[in-house]
Amino acid sequence: MITKKITLKKALFLSIILGAGLFIASFILAQTSCPSNTTVEGETRATLVGEVTDDGGDPTLEVWFQYGRSTSYGLRTPAVSQYGTGVFCSTVDNLTPCSKYYYRAVAKNSAQTSYGARQEFTTKCPISVDIKANSSNGPITVSYQSNITLAWTAKDAVVCQASGDWLGEKDPSGTEIIHMDEVRTHTFTITCEDSTSTATDSVVVNVRANPPTVITVPAVITY
Repeated sequence: MITKKITLKKALFLSIILGAGLFIASFILAQTSCPSNTTVEGETRATLVGEVTDDGGDPTLEVWFQYGRSTSYGLRTPAVSQYGTGVFCSTVDNLTPCSKYYYRAVAKNSAQTSYGARQEFTTKCPISVDIKANSSNGPITVSYQSNITLAWTAKDAVVCQASGDWLGEKDPSGTEIIHMDEVRTHTFTITCEDSTSTATDSVVVNVRANPPTVITVPAVITY
């Protein structure tokens, strides 16, 4: 008797590879611990989810995932035993942020190996922030009592905080005019964050003295 081919439900899963594509860590979770869908956990971890919907008459199975940055995949999670139909999942760590990946779920019984449909995803990008003074990354030098314009832009940030020679909560992008009324080196720092990470940037402004102003007082005849 020939056992019929296993079929796999189309399942979302997510993963990323480190550096040149070396698999770092993965483990299969118990079915009761699996999320209902593939989940991205920050920038460097994901839980991949698949499901065997028909065991083909042979419930003694091995299941795993293939994934990678091309349609040839190149990486896989360890194969683990599963009895019969049901959800399975694997968590992969040490992933690369801000990249596109391809993946599919795999199951094998005594008949053959079956593959779920290929899916794709893009991993979360890290936040970033850039601050400039007078359109420069600095350091810049300006004269005493002059104005400078600070301009900053944060990507994927929720909130930003100023520190150093300026203070207060800032929008993720904006501009601000600062009056430079002290001769010294000034550092303007901004730190932005989302729910999982932070990014910081600074710009240095040197304030130089102006030449002194002197007048000659005219004489007053007192005799």
